[in-house]
This record gives sequence, C-alpha cells and structure tokens, in this order.
Amino acid sequence: MRVAFFLEIFYPEINGVITATLDLAKNLKALGHHALLVVPDNRKAERVREVEGIEVYRVPAVPFPLYPGMFITRPWDRGLLAKLREDRIDILHITGPWTMGWAGITMARKLGLPLVQTFHTMLGEDTYILYLVKFRFLLPLGRAFAWGMIDRYIGRSDLVTTPSRFARDELALRYPGKRLEHISNGIDFSRFRNAPSREEFLCAHPWFNHKTFLFVGRIGLEKSIDVLLRGFARAAARDPEIRLALVGDGPNRGELERLAEELGLAGKARFLGRILHEELLRSGLLHYARGFVTASVTENQPMTVIEAICCGLPLVTADVPGMRELAQGNALTCPPGDAEAFGDALARLAGDDGLHRELAEKSRVLAERFDGRTVAQTFLERYRELLRRP
Repeated sequence: MRVAFFLEIFYPEINGVITATLDLAKNLKALGHHALLVVPDNRKAERVREVEGIEVYRVPAVPFPLYPGMFITRPWDRGLLAKLREDRIDILHITGPWTMGWAGITMARKLGLPLVQTFHTMLGEDTYILYLVKFRFLLPLGRAFAWGMIDRYIGRSDLVTTPSRFARDELALRYPGKRLEHISNGIDFSRFRNAPSREEFLCAHPWFNHKTFLFVGRIGLEKSIDVLLRGFARAAARDPEIRLALVGDGPNRGELERLAEELGLAGKARFLGRILHEELLRSGLLHYARGFVTASVTENQPMTVIEAICCGLPLVTADVPGMRELAQGNALTCPPGDAEAFGDALARLAGDDGLHRELAEKSRVLAERFDGRTVAQTFLERYRELLRRP
C-alpha cells in the first residue's frame, strides 16, 4: 500500500493533527507500506526531506495572515502530480478542509484515486471562526462560509473518519447517508519509555513540585486558557504549593501571560513556550505532572490529552462531548467556562493522594485503546476496501 497524507500545518508548528498523522504514517511503514507527507512549504523553516523516516514533499505556499502557522497553497501543482505518479500512490488521505485538502481532492480526481479524509478539528466552532471574521456580529456569515467549505470536502471524500464518536455523530446529522467512521488517533507507546529519573528531572526543573499541573497545546483563544488561569488562581489561593506549566505557543500568548501576572501568578504559572515533540516526550513533564488540565471546549480527540493518558496522568477537563470519550473514570470534569469549578477540581486533585492514584490507574487502563499499530491496521483495512471498489 502506498499512501500520501496531506497536512495543512507542518513543522516547526506542532499540533495534534501532525502528531496523529505522523504516528499513522510511521506505523504503516513499520508494517511494510509506503507513506508520503505532503505539506506546505514554509520557506522560513528548515526544509527537511524526511521526518522520523517518512519522506516529506513540499508544495509552494504563502502565509495565511489571519491564522498564524497556516498557509495557502495552489490546488493544482504539476510537481506534486508528478511526485504522486512517481511514487505510484494508491490512496490520498487529507487531514483538513483547507487548501492542501483541496489539492488532495484535485489530485484524486486527476489520478482516479480514492480519497480519505480524517475530520480532526471542529472548524465550525465559533472560536475558530472568530480567527477569520474577528467580530462576533459576523459569526453567522462565518458559520455559513465554514460549513459551506466543509460541505465540499465531505462531499468529495470517499470515506470520512473521525477520531471521536462525538464528531462522527455530529457529521452524521449533517450528512445522512455519507460513509462516516470513528477511528481513534493512535500512539506509539515506545516513545514514552525514555523519561529521566525523577531526580534528574527535578535537577533540570527545580521549580517543579509534586503538585504541578500540565497544559500542552496551542496558546490561542480556542483553548480557553483564560478560564484555566482564573481557575488556577483560585486553586493557588487555597493551596500555595500548586503550580501550573503551560507548554506551547500561539497568537494569544502575550495577553495570557499578562493575565497571569494580573492574577498574581508570577512564579506559579510558567509559560514554557514551544517544545519539540520528541523533546517533550523525553523531558519527564508528562511523566511527573500531578495531572493534565485543559479548559478547551473545541476538542475532537486531542493528541495532547491522549499522550497524557498514556503517561498515566489524571485529567481535569471541561465537560464537553469531545472530551467525554477520554474522561472515563480518569478525570474530574467541570462545566464549560466555569473557572471556579476548575479551581476547585485542581485543589481537590492536588490535595487527595487517594483520588490521584485512582484516576491515574484508570488512565493507564484506558491507554490500551490507542495502540498506534492497531489503528494503522484498521486504516489499512479501509484503504483496501476502497481500492476494491470500482
């Protein structure tokens, strides 16, 4: 099997879509198949030819000014067409409804190849639309545009997969009769086995203690980090030992750092910036945190949360459909946007060792669901089914 994956965002940016797609590509290669990553050409970044053994092909692109890290590419590129023919690609797999996805659609029609789409992100959510329209009074127009665009991508895909059952069910309501399937994101468990000892870790991070919570993700409006910070400030007022580490970067980092200062969180909430994925997995942050916390209400099946589960971390999350599948006895859940509830949950988990052990064990059991090789086998079966169709 020879599969080309189309990504809208690529290194040096990092997100769950990149992580999940690269894991799938690596597992396909380990099973004896060929994988190609087709990405926008970020001319300011190092133009690596492969990532973790997977070949990278870059398509000419220009930055999209309304969403940092996103690019606009041509849907038609002769070099890409020639590359797909040269590699004798069997399946095209797109990962987002944007210009790289449209290039995948164009190439599928030109070459007569099956097209698979994984619907990773609920781009119809208001928090994403606000990046485009900026003003709330334009949201109805933005929603119509977003869903109109999604309609085109869904309609032209032979199979649409979703990492969460919630997303599949939401799409099924809008697209009755369309072939939709829930297939979880996968994880390579071996990548979590290289953590330093606790003593080595604390030498490198002397500010870290046994009550430090971790957030990993884009520092953007859609992640509700303002709610998280306000909740953490409430918890820190009750328990001065509590700490918060935030890994990631994004367009709202400056204003959120200022909010942390205004809340009196200097030295307690630390913005660590972007950390390369492999470095993060080896750092120990995911292994020694008290728990993983996110107040985001826009998640489908976030890779950062899955990775936290695979490291046996308890969760503190918003009680939203996209998170309920990952919060199964291993999490404290809070009403969306309720900073007081988040603060109370953080303080409770920080102060109750028995509760912490119970939730951590539930995460370790749940982790078995996300074995990357099993996920890759499932995708292989679906690819073969599509190739057997006339």
